[in-house]
Amino acid sequence: MAGFKVSRSVKTESRLKTALYYSVELLVDVLILYVFIKAFALSFNFAYDVFHDSAKNPGDRSYVVVKIEPYSSAKKISNQLYDAGVIENKYVMMLRIKIGEYGDKIKAGKYGVSASMTYEEILGVLTGSATASEEEDTGGENTATVTDAIDPNEIHDNSDQGAGEGAAEGGDPSEEGDVGGGEEGGDAGEGGE
Repeated sequence: MAGFKVSRSVKTESRLKTALYYSVELLVDVLILYVFIKAFALSFNFAYDVFHDSAKNPGDRSYVVVKIEPYSSAKKISNQLYDAGVIENKYVMMLRIKIGEYGDKIKAGKYGVSASMTYEEILGVLTGSATASEEEDTGGENTATVTDAIDPNEIHDNSDQGAGEGAAEGGDPSEEGDVGGGEEGGDAGEGGE
């Protein structure tokens, strides 16, 4: 009977070692899978930031003055913008400068930039040109203004009424430039058109 107990305890110990071995192996596999998933998520987010134009804080309307020195590297410019708090990731900006070949186009000087500006808008300010995103969105045409957003059926043309006291003095409102009949009202009709 003593041999049976020893044999049984050896089998139990062997089974526990096997279970522990497989548990540790499973834990290592799960950790490796977790690291792969985290690395993929980080690389995807980084690539998304590089190729998607976004702003750090679209609601922030405050501006910060950034001084770009002559012959500054992409790394130095990115660090300055990051330290000023207008971009979320300095490495994304560095890559955008290199990919977009903005390095030679960025001009030295002081620039007012905001956290509400996208990467392309900031680069447009630093290069002194229109941003690429505006040209892509509108096909090279001018961008929309506040008045473009108004329904044309709701626009009321008050130019025939003149400005200030000149309209009350009389005169023919249908004549261009002669809204008030006198010298004061003459320019009011032209300004309304």
